[in-house]
Amino acid sequence: MTGLDTNVLLGWLLNRRSKLPGGGPFRISLIVLVELVWVLQSQFRNSRSEIASIIETLLQIPDVDVAGRDAVKAALDDFRDGGADFADYLIGHDNALSGCETTWTYDRKAGRNPRFTLLQMEN
Repeated sequence: MTGLDTNVLLGWLLNRRSKLPGGGPFRISLIVLVELVWVLQSQFRNSRSEIASIIETLLQIPDVDVAGRDAVKAALDDFRDGGADFADYLIGHDNALSGCETTWTYDRKAGRNPRFTLLQMEN
């Protein structure tokens, strides 16, 4: 198995003609996935729906192992319709799957999700 860095994954996704040397299987870490979403949103201005479709496609490729697959799938559902960042939803679902009852946050958008408890900042 070979791990893919964000820039390699992005190049492969954006330019289907580029071949990955050696063939699979390939591993995509959670960090790479979060970076990928950030780049697709901030640099390429992809919509939430477009980004969710890209990640869902990655999840279906037989030779691609996406870390935290269950947390990623659940986070995609929230990300598609919610207002928080993909990273926030992924954190919440990863923590829930690890046995956490909640995830504390100061982020108001993430705090609307049932996996989070919104804390108030003290002055």
